[in-house]
Amino acid sequence: MSDKLYKIEQVSNLTGLTKRAIRYYEDLNLIRPRRAESAYRLYTEEDVEKIKRIVSLKKSLAFSLAEIKQALELDQEVENILSEETASLATINSYMEMIRRQIKLIEEKVSQLLVTRKKFEDLLMRLSSLEEKVRKEETR
Repeated sequence: MSDKLYKIEQVSNLTGLTKRAIRYYEDLNLIRPRRAESAYRLYTEEDVEKIKRIVSLKKSLAFSLAEIKQALELDQEVENILSEETASLATINSYMEMIRRQIKLIEEKVSQLLVTRKKFEDLLMRLSSLEEKVRKEETR
């Protein structure tokens, strides 16, 4: 990634979030922008990508911010272990189990979304049938 730094206004424009939401994510330690000597928050491209990932997890899978924080921390910890290419078997197995739980959580959320989708598809089909019936009655 490049060394480009963004002020909060630019990050807001890039992510579609309000400055307040971005600051809230910082308060929750989901992101950690740098501080310039002038005390301005400065965000890296990595920060912007992380914010986009947070938004995606929130919107697409309805993850809570606590779940997002846990997922981001797990991701970072595993990346650290992988970059060092050394860890005890117990540590590796522990992280593998945490990742399996994350996958299960995602599968549960996807399943819930599919159930909701099915309900709306059924409602749409019933409305379409009613629409057809009403059209037939109106043409008589």
